[in-house]
Amino acid sequence: MEEKQQWEYQKNCLLGAVGAALLIIGDLCLSMVSANKADSGLYMREAYLSGEYPLSRIVILLVTGLIGMFFYAFGIKAIYQQIRPECKILRACIKYGGLGYVVSGAALHFLVGTFAYWITYLSAHIGREQAILFVDDYYNRFMTAIYFVYIPMIVLMLASLIAVLRNKTNMSRWMVVFHVVVWQLIFAGIPDVLQAAGAGLSTIGYVCSQASGNTAALIWFLASYIWMKTGKTKK
Repeated sequence: MEEKQQWEYQKNCLLGAVGAALLIIGDLCLSMVSANKADSGLYMREAYLSGEYPLSRIVILLVTGLIGMFFYAFGIKAIYQQIRPECKILRACIKYGGLGYVVSGAALHFLVGTFAYWITYLSAHIGREQAILFVDDYYNRFMTAIYFVYIPMIVLMLASLIAVLRNKTNMSRWMVVFHVVVWQLIFAGIPDVLQAAGAGLSTIGYVCSQASGNTAALIWFLASYIWMKTGKTKK
């Protein structure tokens, strides 16, 4: 990379890290709740059903989701810039997968938050059982379509992983240890490991599970920035 390109790449990595950090704040708005043995899924949690969950967090989640995805787009551009120009197919996967993810990511971030809102609000006004029925219906109607949101995200992350493993980027293959996919699997697996060890359900499980993708992205953007900053970019 030329000096100007290196500067832009570093800027995009840092802005992407800012976006990931904002999205983590949104994740924490949902996951920082008291754990209960009866909890299940994204929204069937006692903290919501009992009215313990502060609804003001939904506003924070929406703001961090919208602003976070704006800055995250710069990080996706950095992922695109990492790949050698001659790797047109991988670059196209990053470009269009990233575009689809940015367009839909904030919507997904907010929709998941609405589950917490409705189950908390309705359980206090129409009763727990009716609230559960309402949110179950809401979930079943929308989530089938929302699953399509994950397609561009999967294309984006797998294309980036393949590029690193096949040595098609501006960094060494061993940098895969910092890759988004690797750390997302680690964070997502922590709750299962803890429960297998007899620790039981806990808030840390929610945090690791819900914030896994964005925390992994934060690690990748910062690692990519440091790699370039230390002058190790391949010519």
